[in-house]
Amino acid sequence: MRTIQGEALRLFERSGYSETTIEDIAEAADISPRTFFRYFPTKEDVVLWDEYDAVIPELLDERPVGEPPGETMRVVTRQAIEGLYRHDPERLLARYRLLFAVPAVRARFLEFARSGVAQLHAAYAERRGVQAGDLKVQMTAIAIIDAAGEALDGWQRDGGKSDLLALFDEAIDALVEGVSEMRRRQRRSPR
Repeated sequence: MRTIQGEALRLFERSGYSETTIEDIAEAADISPRTFFRYFPTKEDVVLWDEYDAVIPELLDERPVGEPPGETMRVVTRQAIEGLYRHDPERLLARYRLLFAVPAVRARFLEFARSGVAQLHAAYAERRGVQAGDLKVQMTAIAIIDAAGEALDGWQRDGGKSDLLALFDEAIDALVEGVSEMRRRQRRSPR
């Protein structure tokens, strides 16, 4: 899968996303178009795939059982981003540039993000004995995934020059501050 994605990203950069066909990608990766579709249902999926999606359950298992949901999800999300960032920052940057530049990839990403939230929520619920529909856990997963998206967007906009993990930490800090401020105001104002 990694080889196919690498060839696809190379072709997208050279020829453009719209101009590159599945057949072009398959030929460059020395596979058939049929084999391409066994791994990736759409051309957009080849951009969005990463090997760290599969390790989220393992990362969750490494966290202390009594840890608050927000801390667990923050650490696990950061570890997944860090793995991608440290392993191949150029590939990650190429993927996120496409994500923010190509409407079809962006639309597919929104589906992936919803699925990612559901997977993170389900994996957390299963491992911690929380009900699958727990609103607090679901909203925490949504907020952390969105904070990660903001960090990645800022990082790709500056051409990958800034520290992605610092941007993620800043986004999480801003989220926590914003929610804390809202809670303080709620407590002070009469209902």
